[in-house]
Amino acid sequence: MKLKKHFILILIIITISSVSACKDDDQELYSRNIVVESSVLPFYESSLTYNAESEEQIRSQLYSILNAHISKFPGNSSDYIIVNHDGENLTEDFLVDQLPSHMEMQDMIKRIKEDGYLVVNKKHFRVTTIEKEIEALFDGKRQVFPETLDKIIEDNMDAYESKDYEAINQYLRKNNIKVW
Repeated sequence: MKLKKHFILILIIITISSVSACKDDDQELYSRNIVVESSVLPFYESSLTYNAESEEQIRSQLYSILNAHISKFPGNSSDYIIVNHDGENLTEDFLVDQLPSHMEMQDMIKRIKEDGYLVVNKKHFRVTTIEKEIEALFDGKRQVFPETLDKIIEDNMDAYESKDYEAINQYLRKNNIKVW
């Protein structure tokens, strides 16, 4: 009987510690830097490691960057840069002296997609965290569509007060709500 009680106690301790470790991982995820250009929420964790933009979109933006670099006309520069989620400009790593072949361009696109880099408008992107964006949402500093801000705040106040950013993010996903 004592052995059974000890076993149950150990099982409870393991369960509690694993749940708290998961909560810490969630908190770390939501305080991690991300780059946003327009829509900021809902957040998809996979975007940290993979760029889901279409190859055609990335190719078009890359051509803009490369053509501006290769032409070398004074004042001719692209509106786009390549960044990681810390906002570090990685464009120099992709510059070449002549337009790349189709295969070379595919390799560049693959690298951008698989490393989770982003091709963004250099005047319109910013570095933030999901935590900051949710705080701004609840402070009324963000726009939402198609719901009203009041409804979102009302439905998620408990989650916000307990800093359950995952629950808020899931609510936004489930209801197809965009925040910018």
